[in-house]
Amino acid sequence: MKYEARTLTLKDGRTCVLRSAEKADAAEMLRYMVQVLSETPYLISSPEEFAAMPVEKEEAFIENALSAERAVMITAFDGDRIIGTADLRSAGARQRVQHRCGMGITILEEYWGVGLGSQMMQAIIDCAKSLGYEQLELDVDVANRRAINLYTKFGFKVYGCHPHNIRNADGTYADDYLMYKVL
Repeated sequence: MKYEARTLTLKDGRTCVLRSAEKADAAEMLRYMVQVLSETPYLISSPEEFAAMPVEKEEAFIENALSAERAVMITAFDGDRIIGTADLRSAGARQRVQHRCGMGITILEEYWGVGLGSQMMQAIIDCAKSLGYEQLELDVDVANRRAINLYTKFGFKVYGCHPHNIRNADGTYADDYLMYKVL
């Protein structure tokens, strides 16, 4: 699904644009992913996974997101620079799970605390409703208090824990909370 562009004003007065990424944004998306993955330990991928990715693979990923009927990827831009992403995807192809969707969100550290996360979260919730989903789901590192606070603010509830969900490079493990919101 294509997300139509809209301009936001952040709490600090800066403006940014939310829109779908286009194929031409692939190289910038890879740069963004390497940066955001370097800034936080709470995401499932490592910066190295994106640093080595061919631009063509990211172009194909973006094109798939644009053509998907029940999925959306929203990208936040400050000028030509990507500063955040949020995505929404079906919980599965089977009929009995078509009412559920999963989501994820990432934001550059420089843009934490200025309202971008809240505005992107509302955009994802609105998209989920418009696509006919009834339940939005996510998982989040139990130590990621900032994200947990955002999700709780929007009505998400913890329904379980996935122990040892992530194995860090140093051999330690991180647990994830499983959270959901009925739409």
